[in-house]
Amino acid sequence: MAESPCRVQHTRRIFPTNTPKQITTTKLSIVDASVARFSPCSAIWLYDRANKVDARDPAVFGRLEEALKRTLDDYPHFSGQLRWASKEDVEGGVNPRHLGRPVVVYGAAEDPGVELILARDSRELSAIVPSREERSTVKQVWNATDFPQNDFQPKTQLAFSSLADFEGLPGVAIQMTAFKCGGFAVSIKVTHCLSDAMCLMHFAHTWAAQSRLLSGNDRSVTARINYEKPQFDPPQLDQQANLTASGVSPDPEKISKARALPMHRYDWWATDAPGYPNWATASSNATKPPAEELARLELSPSSFPPWPTWNMAAPVEHVQIRFKAEVVAKMKKAAETSLPESLSGHRVSRLDAVLAHVWILINRARQHQNTQDQVFLNITLGLRGRVERPLLDAFVGSPLLLAYVSKVGSEASAATIGAIAGSIRQTMSQFTPNAVSAYIHDLAFEASPQRLWQAFLGTNHTLVTSWVRAGAYDVDFCATQQPARYVQGVMPRMDGLVQCIDIAGTGDFDISVCLEKEALNRFVQDPMLKSYGF
Repeated sequence: MAESPCRVQHTRRIFPTNTPKQITTTKLSIVDASVARFSPCSAIWLYDRANKVDARDPAVFGRLEEALKRTLDDYPHFSGQLRWASKEDVEGGVNPRHLGRPVVVYGAAEDPGVELILARDSRELSAIVPSREERSTVKQVWNATDFPQNDFQPKTQLAFSSLADFEGLPGVAIQMTAFKCGGFAVSIKVTHCLSDAMCLMHFAHTWAAQSRLLSGNDRSVTARINYEKPQFDPPQLDQQANLTASGVSPDPEKISKARALPMHRYDWWATDAPGYPNWATASSNATKPPAEELARLELSPSSFPPWPTWNMAAPVEHVQIRFKAEVVAKMKKAAETSLPESLSGHRVSRLDAVLAHVWILINRARQHQNTQDQVFLNITLGLRGRVERPLLDAFVGSPLLLAYVSKVGSEASAATIGAIAGSIRQTMSQFTPNAVSAYIHDLAFEASPQRLWQAFLGTNHTLVTSWVRAGAYDVDFCATQQPARYVQGVMPRMDGLVQCIDIAGTGDFDISVCLEKEALNRFVQDPMLKSYGF
């Protein structure tokens, strides 16, 4: 095997500059618990060498490391120990169930810290990723399958990477990589129950601001953005469930409302489901009640995950598509003009239109034109602004859920962009503060928050996450006043994953699509891809 051009130089654990004065144990929210199975929340930023910023100079990463320590003063729990709650941890609380509830303990001498990796790569950035100019012109459609994201992302095992593993493992790992050309990469990887994309971006911007302060130059793009101090207060989210006393029974009206929402209830514990993969058992058992307790429990309604529709052995390829602002505007206008009468009360967004266009293309690429199979667009919804008492953008955690839009395959392949965009907006509109409260209430009484999966992958499912308006390209660690060369939201390359990022102040969208190899080839060759211009 050829030696990797990216070589680790140093690995160490990082802690806040101000050690917490006492040991603190904090239960994460019920919603945080529900995403503990998810792959880590992670991103890679790549930057060109700039005036007075050459990553081959050790001072560049030295400043970033010091800034990281200062940033952890505001995120002390990021250096703490994740574990599962005990009965003692929930005593006196409004939710008596402890199984599957994550706890983070920080301020102890044995805290695992944040793992920091410093690496050097013998390649130039131009050999790894196109420039910003190329992405906006000749490489608007870029096959990113060979982008070596694993080289630049920490290989650190994080707590809960398997639900059974956490002792001594960090919840956060960071890698900084210097390239031959003097450019550099920064990758942040966080256990998902600690952070969603919004929280990850807030952390990155806070870290970048500390770095700029240390450089003595804070006139960058992000200096114009007002970042609030992070707010780590998981009970704020749990309170939205309106649980009033320990041992309270579920409210039938709330339960009914929650289970009527367009959300999958796929059962990870259903070992008798056709195609069930044996690898899922060990992780599931970590937060499953003992057999004698399970025998007494009445589990909530669920369905078998459709394992036979997901060929995990099939090769998957990855493409990045840059839709310019004027093209997105045309999509939005087309969606508005083709909105069915039954959906005319909904106001579609730019993102709704882009997702509609991409999902239609995916269904065509998967050859659903003549099928009567149900196909699903699973959409990640952030909850900060969807609760009765809205949470700050700086609220730390992973407050999200997954909803779906469903169509028959033939319809989803041939529908107008307005019909699909309107359906997306209609689905989102159902998640009112009252509905979200009911969802959290229902989740609080689950046998384990990790039992049900609200999404799936494979030929009948597309799973979308949006990082739009999170300022991904505006993260400026070195006060260069330039956006990143490229930002990769790191997700496993699995069939059906779609991610949307907006490009710093341009109005452009960069869409990441991972599909089975043959389907992806059909996707990029479909003339409809460029039907709104390029």
